[in-house]
Amino acid sequence: MPLDPTDDPLQTPVQFVRGVGPARAELLAKLNLLTVDDLLLNLPRDVLDLTRVVSVFELKPDELQTVSGIVVDRDAKETAKGMTIVAVLLQSDGGFVRGVWFNQSYMLQWFAVGQRVLFTGKPKFSMRRWEFSKPRVQWLSEDEGDGATGIDILPRYGLTEGLQQYEMRRVMRNVVEDFAPLVPEYLPESFRERARVPAIGPALTQVHLPRTLDEYEAGRHRILFDDLLEFQIGVALRRRVWKQESRATPLPSSAKIDARIRRLFSFRFTAGQDHAVSEIVADLARDQAMHRLLQADVGAGKTAVAVYAMLVAIAAGTQAVLMAPTEILAQQHWQTIDALLSQSRVERRLLTGQLTVAQRRDTLAAIASGEVQLIIGTQAVIQEAVTFHSLGLAIIDEQHKFGVQQRAKFSASDASPHVLVMTATPIPRSLCLTQFGDLDLTLMNELPPGRQRIVTSRIGSRAAARKAWDFVKQGLREGRQAYVVCPRVEEDASLPIGVDAVASAESVYRTLSTGELKE
Repeated sequence: MPLDPTDDPLQTPVQFVRGVGPARAELLAKLNLLTVDDLLLNLPRDVLDLTRVVSVFELKPDELQTVSGIVVDRDAKETAKGMTIVAVLLQSDGGFVRGVWFNQSYMLQWFAVGQRVLFTGKPKFSMRRWEFSKPRVQWLSEDEGDGATGIDILPRYGLTEGLQQYEMRRVMRNVVEDFAPLVPEYLPESFRERARVPAIGPALTQVHLPRTLDEYEAGRHRILFDDLLEFQIGVALRRRVWKQESRATPLPSSAKIDARIRRLFSFRFTAGQDHAVSEIVADLARDQAMHRLLQADVGAGKTAVAVYAMLVAIAAGTQAVLMAPTEILAQQHWQTIDALLSQSRVERRLLTGQLTVAQRRDTLAAIASGEVQLIIGTQAVIQEAVTFHSLGLAIIDEQHKFGVQQRAKFSASDASPHVLVMTATPIPRSLCLTQFGDLDLTLMNELPPGRQRIVTSRIGSRAAARKAWDFVKQGLREGRQAYVVCPRVEEDASLPIGVDAVASAESVYRTLSTGELKE
């Protein structure tokens, strides 16, 4: 949502917002919140639903619950064995509940008598009192969670040291009350009705000062809608520039060329492959550079389609290149395609970082002279030292592993080749068009005969996870293999609270070797 006129009140520095001032403005600057506009578009990371807070008299043992109360006592004791126990006593609805932390003496400084806080955890009834062990704590302001204000939904924002949630909520309340009505609406009412989104001013109020969860979701939907709309407009403009400026040599095919190419394959193309070929061939015949994404599961036959497209380009008198993200994948493509073209006269070379100096020099010279018609390689094919004689088609495998800049190096070259990018990643159509909106899309859903369909599943519960591991164990007993991909290799104790839930290879290995796969 662009808001940048020079005299726009939304560009007011945050220190002039009611209740902020210079000191708090410095804290907000650490969160990159510098103007009123920044604050208004600073979405909560989530919300706290106080309607789910239970009375101390409604607590049940070993169930995840939240209670609200006032701190009436706090202390820290050291046991005979040197263990420190921090205890905080809350008065809640005429009863009492205690939170305890072991060997976490620093927790004591966070509590003061008279504070209103929330404890979330699985309580136990001990010594005639409910007790939470290491509960999750939410500090509230005096008027939050007391039942008198009617405010039951509390947004929670990203913070920095020295800034509390209730302080951040107070700042957000002030900025919304004073500035949200000044935000100009740029979407016509008819458009908003079709998109089912509220006006921007009310949406900002709903997301930061929600009265219900539905209000919060509606406001959040509008803000995210604006972000996606702005992104899509940018993609559309980039696509239009591409269509207008990216000219390429037409690479027409014919029935004769089609027959010659198909004779090289020992199998008939599936209907999905034929459909993909027809769309690609139509693009290649134009003087406007092709910019197409081919998406299909592993085993659906993308490589065959890619080879067909490269042979069309070669038949038209130009060169074709296939770029893979890794040396291993480039070698696999080379072995497959070299064997497929063993009976053809197509000159082909593999260009990777593993070539000797002499081999690389010879390969580069052959590419520059036009002697080599088909090139397979890694990112080595887009280095400055590589000069194509007449590049007509560039194919990029697993395009999301390269990024836009590397893909654009082909498009920015003097050759202005047609570009086909491929992926086996199962991306929903809507997401695919969002992420790769500057590409025309071809989907191949049909597998060749005898190929096993790839099943992708999301595990959303512990019961489902147990079934998944049972499936893995059964496969291992049958002599098959399984692998687990983790976002991190090692555990990192320096990560913020909450990030520790992101699995590392070390933690998963330890868990599996002592638990699910112990046998």
